[in-house]
Amino acid sequence: MRVRQATTGVGGRPRGNSRSSSTLSQREALAHRSEHADEVAPEVQEIVERVRNAISGCDGLLVSTPATLEGVLAAVGVGYLAHVPHERMRLCVTSSAQPMLGEAFETIPEVLPEGLAALARRVYAGLQTRLAATCPRAQEGRCPARCSGECAFKLAWACASDSKGMPESVHRYVVRCFAEGAGAAQDATDPVTAEVDALARQVMGECEHARQFVRFSHMADDTLGASFSPNADVLPFVSRHFARRMREERFYVVDPVHATAIFHDRGWKACEVARLDARTVTGLAGRGDLAPDERYVRALWKRFYDGLELKGRNASQRGYDLRKGWMPVRFWRGLFELDPRSDDPGPHVPERYRGGHRNRPA
Repeated sequence: MRVRQATTGVGGRPRGNSRSSSTLSQREALAHRSEHADEVAPEVQEIVERVRNAISGCDGLLVSTPATLEGVLAAVGVGYLAHVPHERMRLCVTSSAQPMLGEAFETIPEVLPEGLAALARRVYAGLQTRLAATCPRAQEGRCPARCSGECAFKLAWACASDSKGMPESVHRYVVRCFAEGAGAAQDATDPVTAEVDALARQVMGECEHARQFVRFSHMADDTLGASFSPNADVLPFVSRHFARRMREERFYVVDPVHATAIFHDRGWKACEVARLDARTVTGLAGRGDLAPDERYVRALWKRFYDGLELKGRNASQRGYDLRKGWMPVRFWRGLFELDPRSDDPGPHVPERYRGGHRNRPA
C-alpha cells in the first residue's frame, strides 16, 4: 500500500530492554524509550496532564479511542505516561462511550496528531522487543519469522474488528504481554489472549470473504469499481492481493461501512488506502455510470455460473444451508451471479462478442 493506514503504520525497531525476566513491566519497557521529558510531544503532554488531573479525584478512567491500532496503542501510552494503574483504566470505542459512576472520561481524537501517532509507534516497538526477547522459539532459533516480535502483528488484525469490546481486550492483552512476555501471547488458554485471538481470526475470515466476494463493475470512464461492506475494516489488508492480481487495471474498492477505499492505477505495484468523508463514500458506492458492455458481461457471467451450479440450492431445498455457509447471505446483494437482474443483457452487444466464437478474444 502506498498510504498505509493505522493497522500497518505502527512498527519499527526499538532500542528496548532485552532482559528476559518476566518482571519487566509495561512501564519499564516504555521508560527505556522516553528517559527525557522533552521526547513527549506537546499535544501528548497536554492530554497526559488532563488524565492525571482527572484520575486524581475519581475511582477510575474511561478512555474513548478510535477503533484503530494506533488509536488503541496511543491510549495505552497515555495511561502509562500519566501513571494510571491499568486496573483503573478502561478503553472503549468512541461510539459506545458510557462512563460509570465515579469514572473520569478522556477522548483520543479520531485523527491522531503526530505526537500521539509517534507514541503509538513507540508502544508497538516496545511490545515487539518484549515479545522477541522472551520468545523461547526465538532463543532456540526455531521462530519462522526470525523473531523480531512479528507476533505482535496479531494486534493489527484484532484492532480491525468491529467489536465494541475490542479496545479493552487489546488493552488488557498489551498490558499482560509487557508483564509476562511471549508466554502471554502464546497462551491460548488464557481468557485475555483468547479474546484477542478470536478477534484476529474473525478479521482474517473477513479478509478471505473480501478476496472471494468483491465484484467489480466496468464504469463509463474505463475504471473497474466495486463496493463491499465487510464486518471488519479489512480493505488495507487485502489491497496487496488485488494489486497483484490486477496490476494492469485501474480500479477502486470502497467500503461504505468503514469509510475506507483502496485505489490502484495501471502499473502500480501497490494500492493507495484512503479514509473518505461521507459525501465521497456515497458518491463512489452509488456510482451508476456503467460502461455500455457491463450489462452484457454480467449476463454472460450469470449464465456461466448457472450452467455450473449444482441444483438444489434454493431456499426450499436441502443445499440452501450449504450455500449460506460458504456464501454468507449478507454478501448476496453484491454478487451479480445471484442477482436476477443480471439475466437481462440489455440491447447493446459489445463488438468483441458479435458474430459468434470466431470473433471472440482468445
